[in-house]
Amino acid sequence: MSEFDLPAISTDAKPEFTDVASCAAWLGELPLANVAPSQIRLLEQLRELNRYGLPAEERLKVLEALRESIYFLQEHQIRKLTNKPLPLTQVERGIFEQVVGLWHALLVGYQRCLQDTAGGKHDSQIALICQRGLDCVASSMFDHCRVYHSFPTAYWLALHQIYRRAEDASVIAAPVTDTVRKSETSCAEVYVRALLFMLADPNEQTQKQIAQIQRWLEQWAQHVPVRRAPPEDKGLPPLQMDYTAAAGAYREAGAGGHKTSAWLDISDLARILKKCVVRLRKGESPASLGLGEDSAMPSVEQLLVQLFRLWCEGKNARVQARRSVNAKAKVCTTLVSMHFHISGNKSFRQPGHATQLSRREREEIATFGHTSTRLEDAFVEAGGYATEDWLLLEESLSGLRITRQADTTGGRYVISQLVAVRPADAKSFMIGVVRWLNTAENGDLQLGVQIFPGVARAVAVRPTGINAMAEKFVPALYCPPIPALSVPAALILPPGWYRPKRVLEVYSDSAEMLLLTGTIERGSDFERVSIEPAS
Repeated sequence: MSEFDLPAISTDAKPEFTDVASCAAWLGELPLANVAPSQIRLLEQLRELNRYGLPAEERLKVLEALRESIYFLQEHQIRKLTNKPLPLTQVERGIFEQVVGLWHALLVGYQRCLQDTAGGKHDSQIALICQRGLDCVASSMFDHCRVYHSFPTAYWLALHQIYRRAEDASVIAAPVTDTVRKSETSCAEVYVRALLFMLADPNEQTQKQIAQIQRWLEQWAQHVPVRRAPPEDKGLPPLQMDYTAAAGAYREAGAGGHKTSAWLDISDLARILKKCVVRLRKGESPASLGLGEDSAMPSVEQLLVQLFRLWCEGKNARVQARRSVNAKAKVCTTLVSMHFHISGNKSFRQPGHATQLSRREREEIATFGHTSTRLEDAFVEAGGYATEDWLLLEESLSGLRITRQADTTGGRYVISQLVAVRPADAKSFMIGVVRWLNTAENGDLQLGVQIFPGVARAVAVRPTGINAMAEKFVPALYCPPIPALSVPAALILPPGWYRPKRVLEVYSDSAEMLLLTGTIERGSDFERVSIEPAS
């Protein structure tokens, strides 16, 4: 019986290369600059090769010859999808499916090599084969996270299964040359990287943070040994694994029915993280600490502190408990749309001026005593200020988890995007920001929304000053102060509006001058700024 779920060897399989020599010749004619077609051809040939009977030694040589080209194409293809809003378009989903398919085909190739080495044969190659197989699984996990997409839980089983094989062969710490990354690594390091990366809340991280975490783990994984007994240091809650479970690392509080197979000793990692934070606070640069030339304060320190809490303390950033619900909700995006709904379904008009009525409006007043809203209603129905249908799954005082089913139409979303949510039993929209997002395996889109304190009010704003006399008002939102929570008054403005000490004319029922005193948050499509009356 096969140790892995592998395709059957078939005489019908006809790959275009069957040994390392013919593979090298085939690769020499593959136009790698033409990325998408080359990726498709590689996927087709790998699938054929996986059904073709080859000695383990020769199969391994062929896979090693293909590996660098595969990683090159995979990186170029996945880059097309990073920083894309969700859900992915049909074309983007097609690209992603090819990336996932190629990782799986390469994994199957190494699994077949490992299967054929069962019984003690070729032990000298087991460390290499296991490291390659683990890296295939970890790379696919990583690419799923780069596009904020859930991966099958079977990935965990594959990761544990290959690591156990390396452990049984006593090669988990054996150094293996990684020809793609031009460095030496081990099975244990790849395994630890995958476990810790998935504990770093990748659905909440920006693309830059995801890349930083992955890069740091390549340095730090060697300092996190996998032990068969609990670590001696009891000062930190240890991370545990169950090799038979379709799950990653967990702590005792979340063990459930898991049976602990091994522990991650995070004591050295905790010291490394603490040391980095202390030295950053003393003024040393992130680059001098090996954190990367693109790392900058204070964001790099904030990320390190967050990782310490997640990896070493087991604390999530969420302070308030959420309760499960199952209710319908309406969602809208863009400041203009939010302004419309919060103002009572009134289209935005320039305030402070006597508005000249149109002929249609004069006739409606003469006939009905007021103007009709049928044109605005038609505009809403046509999508101008349309709301989307979502389901509210969890809620707390400051956050929501909402989902939109795959067969439901709607907009696309990114982290730090402004959204407004109105649960079915609520009278008004709550304004918040997307803190995390994820596409489920079935295509449903899920968002974690942090709700801003208070009930927002629709206002109009425009710049002041000599050069701003001709400026028009634009829609904005006013968030009142909440002294009990030490929350200052704030304006939610279009991006790029904040200037230190800038004075805006803000109109609601009447006009007032407000001074911008600081930035509370900059999102992908808004700025939330603190304010006070201008003197």
